[in-house]
Amino acid sequence: MQISYSHELIAITIQEDSKSFYFLQNLIDKNFSKRIGKKNKIIVFNQENESVQKKYFLKLISKIYKRKNPKSKQEDIEKILNATDKNIKLTLLKKNQILQKIDIDMKIEDNYVVVFTFDINNSILITYLRNYFKDHLTSYRSKNRRLTIYPNSYKTIELLDKLLMKKELLGSYVEFKYNLKEYKTYKDIFNSKKARKRRYNALFSLLEEYYNILDCKVEDSFETIRQKYLKLVKEYHPDKITSTNSQLIENYTQKFHAIQYAYEMIKTHYNYERSIVA
Repeated sequence: MQISYSHELIAITIQEDSKSFYFLQNLIDKNFSKRIGKKNKIIVFNQENESVQKKYFLKLISKIYKRKNPKSKQEDIEKILNATDKNIKLTLLKKNQILQKIDIDMKIEDNYVVVFTFDINNSILITYLRNYFKDHLTSYRSKNRRLTIYPNSYKTIELLDKLLMKKELLGSYVEFKYNLKEYKTYKDIFNSKKARKRRYNALFSLLEEYYNILDCKVEDSFETIRQKYLKLVKEYHPDKITSTNSQLIENYTQKFHAIQYAYEMIKTHYNYERSIVA
């Protein structure tokens, strides 16, 4: 079983286990009113009055996931249990089923960032990879299908090594194309002092935007950053809006999410950016 997430969706893929799939599909038919689907795929749309049965359904999914993935972490289980606000997509991938083939070119730019370019747009796969590198700054441009990963430690190399070995992801056949010599050189220099300084400069440039969002300076203590974050998130929380103006509500919501994201990025990289030049 593989699970990936997007802003509105939890996608559950069951491989070569028709019994589990049809058992879950039967539960869905009995307990959820708004759904669409076909033989090997079904989508359940979120309904507020079905929160109780959704909670128990996700609890069941978490148990199956843990059984099929014995090395799963507790945080993975918690993420499943907390997906009560998302639509659910359940897919059965059968043996010998023809897989969609996706070519992914990987390049190293400026001896620092890792760029994946996809031959087709696949939002579920993009979301999976962004979650795979969840402790990293990432950006995706749908126009040219480029996902950029900004390394934050040697753990990045470990994640890349594991990823490049994969042949199947989320029910698709993937082929990573890259220059092996270039990648080896990149790994060799990654922890060099010169590279550490270069990463610091690049990371500072990237985080500057997030410091500005929180009205902070890079030299501020983390407690100062946290206090400004708490002040702003309270000020722009959508529940604080008394107006019925839809545009104003949308602006506040976007600002609220931008503040949250900026804080998470700074929190993730705060200690690392200082250790780089230590």
